[in-house]
Parts: sequence; structure tokens; C-alpha cells
Amino acid sequence: MRVERLPAVVGPSAVRAGLAALPVVSLGLLCPVPSLVIALRRGTRADWAVFGGFCAVLVAWVMQLSLTPETTHGLEFADDVLLILASMVGAAVHAWTVWPRRVGY
Repeated sequence: MRVERLPAVVGPSAVRAGLAALPVVSLGLLCPVPSLVIALRRGTRADWAVFGGFCAVLVAWVMQLSLTPETTHGLEFADDVLLILASMVGAAVHAWTVWPRRVGY
């Protein structure tokens, strides 16, 4: 009996785009999710370290958000912007560059 593989419904480019868009659409609140998916799929120590790094960025961002007053200036505002950029852009770039480009991965 021959078992045939089902065709992929979603291509790898669509998955890459979805994983890369997730941190941007959620404004950085779901920044560890793409790295978690990558770490679960590949399972290397480096992937788990990146996942831990994005978890640390998310915790720092939430703590900074809770401790910062509504009107911020100077270094507090720069900290907020850097953490938001790291959680949004950093996670999106990581998901776009690390996710495999071929179907048979």
C-alpha cells in the first residue's frame, strides 16, 4: 500500500509572512511566538536562546510600560521606543530570515 503525501495548503512563503507579521500586528505583545514556533520545529539551543531573549524583551517592555507615566520625555521615552522596536521589528526580521524557504524542511 502506497501512502501519498497531501499537498501543502499553505506555502512556506505564506508561513514566513504570517510569522513575520504576527509581532507587528500585535504591536510586539506576541514577539516570542514566532521564535517559539521555530524553536519547537528545529529544537537547537540557539533557537531556544533566541526565544528566551524575546521573552526577556517582552517582560522588559511590559515592566517599562507599567512603570512609565503617560507623559514621558527623554530617556524613558527612548527606552519605550527601543523596547517596542526590538519586540516588533526584531521578532519580525528574525522570523522572516530564519524560517526555512523550502517545503521539504
